[in-house]
Amino acid sequence: MAFLRVKKINNNYYYYLVKSERIDGKVRQKVVKYIGKSKNLVSMIEDAEQKKDR
Repeated sequence: MAFLRVKKINNNYYYYLVKSERIDGKVRQKVVKYIGKSKNLVSMIEDAEQKKDR
């Protein structure tokens, strides 16, 4: 299952796409993609919507 993780570093919020995986019988969380600040997140969503409409 994938989800967004938000980290606050020096008063800035950074977003990561994280996926849970089972490795050696234990659940581990793996960062799939670094997204960056919120403006990057918004632009990624807008780009995905434009591709969807094509």
